[in-house]
Amino acid sequence: MQKNESMMIILSGGIIGIIASCLVYFGNPMNMGFCIACFLRDTAGGLGLHSTATVQYIRPEIIGLILGSFIIAVAKNEFNAKGGSSPLTRFILAFFVMIGCLMFLGCPFRMILRLAGGDLNAIFGLVGFIAGIMAGVFFLNKGYSLKRTYKLPKLEGSILPIIAVVLLVFLLTAPVFIHFTESASAPGGKHAALVISLVAGIIVGMLAQRTRLCMVGGIRDIILFGQSR
Repeated sequence: MQKNESMMIILSGGIIGIIASCLVYFGNPMNMGFCIACFLRDTAGGLGLHSTATVQYIRPEIIGLILGSFIIAVAKNEFNAKGGSSPLTRFILAFFVMIGCLMFLGCPFRMILRLAGGDLNAIFGLVGFIAGIMAGVFFLNKGYSLKRTYKLPKLEGSILPIIAVVLLVFLLTAPVFIHFTESASAPGGKHAALVISLVAGIIVGMLAQRTRLCMVGGIRDIILFGQSR
């Protein structure tokens, strides 16, 4: 059973890598492919939440990522909404994670893709990534915990997929309050066709939901396993 799960994770990682490469081929910025942090930045710009004109585009990959994981969770009867555990702490941690990702020019997905593409600058990001996880493991071993979460009504968990659908409508209809990068040479102006990006996001979302794909959790488990030996 465990061997099958490991093979599924490896296979999913390979598929995601191929998808990221294909997205570059079809128009996404080079040295990016699939980057959740960068796509969230672009989407925030598309909604007018920042004014950097070079990175403003509602990325269909993010919409697909949310909808793909939601659809497969509902189909497999695994859809559950949970919350109520240290929301302010989680928000602040996520805030600084995004700052770190954008300073590095990419999330862990893009870090691995940059390494695969021969960008050795990503090694510095990998070192920092592992150091941060080791710091987290240290505090976990000292007893730190964000406490338990609580089951919430399914309507709570449906809010994000609903927002994703609304974003898709905005992207398709392009109302006046939605921003698009005008320069085709800018990062926000480089993107694959909407359908290709959306399908790619849906596939990645489904794979991530089925495998519980998480780079932080994987490296954390390796560290904890090494400490237990």
